[in-house]
Amino acid sequence: MPKAIVITFLSIFLIFLTACSNDSLLKDKPSISESELKYDAASDITKTQDAVTKSSSNIEFEAGLTIDLESAKDLLNENERPVLSVLEKNLTALVQHDHKMYRSGFVDDRLADAMEFYYGKQFQYKFSSIESIEESTSIRNQVHITVHGERLDTTTGSVEEVKLMYAIRQNAQRDWDIYTID
Repeated sequence: MPKAIVITFLSIFLIFLTACSNDSLLKDKPSISESELKYDAASDITKTQDAVTKSSSNIEFEAGLTIDLESAKDLLNENERPVLSVLEKNLTALVQHDHKMYRSGFVDDRLADAMEFYYGKQFQYKFSSIESIEESTSIRNQVHITVHGERLDTTTGSVEEVKLMYAIRQNAQRDWDIYTID
């Protein structure tokens, strides 16, 4: 029992001594004001942001559509092949900033309005591949096509990878329309 009390007392003493010695070491060092510390941190953040902005603005981004749609025909039956034309028209409209063409592929104006956030003059798109083509199991005459590419936001200079899944369905008049982009 006396050993436990002595060990506890020594531990407390060492902790106290360590705390006091660190405090005296800080007093011996030249003082740096809090505002100087904050300024330095802000300066570093600003320098980092400037470097990111400069590297982003040096990115060479060439909008385009390089998907081989001809080879994708083999993945569709004869009746479904027109979906590739609908897809190509919409992707081309995004690349060329053709607002009227972009809106024309949707089943109705309400859906075109809802999908407007993909379209914007600040965006440049580069579509490079088709990731998948699948027939819908729950909706008759609907095909899901996922395309892969990149999008440059010219207002921020940032480039991000994009995957757009198009749901293209045949309507009662046997025309193919875009029912959603996800």
